[in-house]
Amino acid sequence: MRQIILKNLLTLLILFSVGTANAQPLVNPNATPQAKKLKTFLDSIYGKKIISGQAFEDVNETWNTRIYNESGGKLPAIMSLDFMNSSPLRVSMGSNPDATTDKAIDWVKNKGGLLEMHWHWDAPRLVTGDKWQAFYTKNTAFDIGAAMKDTTSEDYKLLIRDIDIISERLLRLQNEGIALLWRPVHEAEGKWFWWGAKTGDACTKLYRMMYNRMVNHHGINNLIWVWNSYGTTKENWYPGDDVVDIIAWDYPDYTQSSGSWSQYQKLFGNKGKLFALGEDGKLFNPDLLEKQPWLYFITWAYMIKDPSQNNGKNTAEWINQVYNDSRVLTLDDLQPGPKASAGQSQLLYDFDGDGKEPVTLDGSKSYTNTGNIISYSWKLNGNELATTVSPTIELPIGTHNLELTITTDLNESKNSKVVISIKTPSLTLNKPYQVSSTESGYGNVAALAIDGDLSSRWASRYSDPQWFQVDLGKRYDITKIVITWEVASAKSYRIEQSNDGENWVSVVSKSNMPKGQRTDIIDNLKGGAQFIRIYGTERNTTYGYSIFEFEAYGLENTAATPVAEVTTSIQKVSAKSWILYPNTLKTTDTLYITNNMNLMADQISIVDAKGATINTFKGKTSSLTIPMNEKYTTGNYLLRIVCNEETIIKKFAIK
Repeated sequence: MRQIILKNLLTLLILFSVGTANAQPLVNPNATPQAKKLKTFLDSIYGKKIISGQAFEDVNETWNTRIYNESGGKLPAIMSLDFMNSSPLRVSMGSNPDATTDKAIDWVKNKGGLLEMHWHWDAPRLVTGDKWQAFYTKNTAFDIGAAMKDTTSEDYKLLIRDIDIISERLLRLQNEGIALLWRPVHEAEGKWFWWGAKTGDACTKLYRMMYNRMVNHHGINNLIWVWNSYGTTKENWYPGDDVVDIIAWDYPDYTQSSGSWSQYQKLFGNKGKLFALGEDGKLFNPDLLEKQPWLYFITWAYMIKDPSQNNGKNTAEWINQVYNDSRVLTLDDLQPGPKASAGQSQLLYDFDGDGKEPVTLDGSKSYTNTGNIISYSWKLNGNELATTVSPTIELPIGTHNLELTITTDLNESKNSKVVISIKTPSLTLNKPYQVSSTESGYGNVAALAIDGDLSSRWASRYSDPQWFQVDLGKRYDITKIVITWEVASAKSYRIEQSNDGENWVSVVSKSNMPKGQRTDIIDNLKGGAQFIRIYGTERNTTYGYSIFEFEAYGLENTAATPVAEVTTSIQKVSAKSWILYPNTLKTTDTLYITNNMNLMADQISIVDAKGATINTFKGKTSSLTIPMNEKYTTGNYLLRIVCNEETIIKKFAIK
C-alpha cells in the first residue's frame, strides 16, 4: 500500500509539475520518503492550484456527505482530524482515541486522500470549567508559563506525558507509510486556548519542545510541521524557520492590500515557507487564487452547512461551484483515471418573464490521465439532453440538478453534477439602497444583502434602531417579502413603504421573533410603493442587524400606494385582575394564581428577596397551581407575571 500511495503522488507530480527550484526541503532532515514526496507534491502545485479540505470534530460527522451530494460527487482532498479524544481527561470520560487514527488511516490508504491532524489539547490538570472543552483558557487554571519555566515540575512532566501519548498515534501512522500535515498548538496567538494564554515565549518553547520530543526522542519523521499565525493582527509568536514548514492562517481576511496574504508577505515573504488556510468558514473563492495563491483551505466542520442553519456558511450552489472549479484540487484529482467536471453552478434570472432561460453548460474542464475521452452525456432526471462538451439548452424556472458522464476509450467513466437555478428576480436585486449604518471593518456592506447570494450579508452597527432601504425604481404592488437573517437577527421590526423615500407607512410589524438564523416570509400583502425598507427596533443579540438577503416580489403598478397595517389594541392589564391566594403560606401549602379577566400570561416567575429567580413557568396560561417545597425557605417573595407586554408584580410570604 505504501508503494500505491507513492505511485499516486508521483503521478500527480507529473500532472502538476511546475518550477520548484526555490522550494525548501523539510525542516526535519530525517523525513520519511513519504513526507518528502508529499512536500514535493505540495511545492509543485503551490501557486497553480489550491487543495480542498474539510475538518471533522468527530469521526461520525457526515460533512463529506453534504459536499458529495451538493457538488455532484466531489470530495475534499484533505481530511482534517483532531487528536482531542486521545487526551487522558477525555479517555477517562469514555472517548475512543483509536477511532480517529483508524479513520485517518482509512482516508489515506483506502480513499487515497491527504491528511491534516491538529490537537485540541485538554489541559493536563486544573480543569475548572467544562471538561469536554478543557482546551479553552476559560476552563482551566493550568499555567503554561510556569510549566515551561521549571522543567522539573509536575506540570512539565504532564506535558511530556500528553505529547508521548500523541506520539504513539503519529508513530502508528508512520508505520502505515502515511505522511501528514501536523498543526499543533494551533491559534496560539489568539490566546483563547491555554497554550497561548500566557506569553509568546512560553508557547514557542512548548512548540519547540514538542518538535524535539517527537522528532529526536520518538523518531517521528512523517510530519510536515504547520504553524498558525495571525500576521500583524496579533502578537507574532513565530517559533523559528528550523521547526516550521508551512505557515497557516485560520479565518483569514481576504482584503488584498491589507489582509492576511499581504501581512504574511511582509512578515514571512523571504523565508521560503508555503502559506495555507488552516481553518475557514466559507469555502475559498478560487477567483482569489491568482493574487493570493494559498496552498490549501480547510473548512471547519459544521460551517459547511447552509447559511439557513446555525453557524452554516455555505450554500449548495457555492459548494458545487467551488468543488467543480478546475483550480481546486479534490479527492478524485489525486487518483488516476478520468475526471468529469460539469462546470460551475449557475444562478440565472428570468428577467423577460417568459418562464425559461437558455443555459450554456461547460464540460471543457473534464480530463483524463489514462486514455482519451470519447463521449459526453448530459442528463436531467435520467433523460439525456445533450451529447457535446459545452451545449446550450433551455431550462424553466426552478432548480435543476444536471449530471455529466464522460467515457474514455479505455471504457472508464466518471460523473459530475451541476446545479442550475432559474429564478424570478427579486424587485430589490442590485437596486439603489441606503442604510442607517454598516458594521466597521468586516466588509459586510449593504450591497451584499440584495445581490442574490445567500452566503454574503450586510451587518449594521450594534445599536437600535437600524434600517435598510431600497429604491425599486418604479412603483410595484408588493405581494411578498422574504428576509433571510443571519444569527444577528431582529427581534422586532417593521416593513415600511414610501413613494418619495421620506414619508413612510408601516405595512407590517413583527415582534418577539425567534433568535438565531431564520427566514421570514411575509406574503399576501396589499398595496405597494417605489421605496421599501426594513426598520429594526429591537435586536436578538448584542451585535447589530445582519441580513443575508432582502427580497421583494410583485408586479409593476404606476398607481401603487402603501396600505397601512391594521393595528389592534392590546387589552390593558389590570394588576387587580391577577389574584393569588393565600398570600401567606407554609412550605406544605399550595399557591394558586388566576386571572379574573381570562387574560393569558406569557411567563410567570418567582423571585426571592435577594432577587434570585427560584422558578419560571413559560407558556400561555390564565391560571397556575404551584405546590410549595423545600426550595421555598421562610421569607418574602415576588411573583412576576408577564402579560400583554406588561409586567405585573405580586407579593407573597412563606412563614
